Amino acid sequence: MANIAIPSKIGRHWNIDRNKIFCSTYKYDTTKRIFKFAYQPLSGELIFDTAGIHHDTMILNNGHGEFNDYIRGICFWQKKVVYLRGHNNAPWLQATKAMLRKNGVSVHFRVIWGVDAAIELEMELRGL
Repeated sequence: MANIAIPSKIGRHWNIDRNKIFCSTYKYDTTKRIFKFAYQPLSGELIFDTAGIHHDTMILNNGHGEFNDYIRGICFWQKKVVYLRGHNNAPWLQATKAMLRKNGVSVHFRVIWGVDAAIELEMELRGL
């Protein structure tokens, strides 16, 4: 697994905790945490933002790859769930789960993906 690489444009807007990236807070409202993210397991590139930003916009504005080059995820902090979406590459999904665990997502959080996960989170995923 590659080292985490966060584009500098993103770093300007976040108080980044390099030891636990997913514990980072938004500079303009420190109650906000990472909600959506896109991760490229081969390069280690990690793009993230608060709620309201679409994955395609994050990737277009900040990424170095194409949309399908990334595992995309949503952090439901109150539900203690991270949902990975839009990819079927099992090794990449596993690498993303390992990256999350290494970077501040507790083992007490479920990291889930696939059709069953989408059905379980159907209401929360509307409009995302």
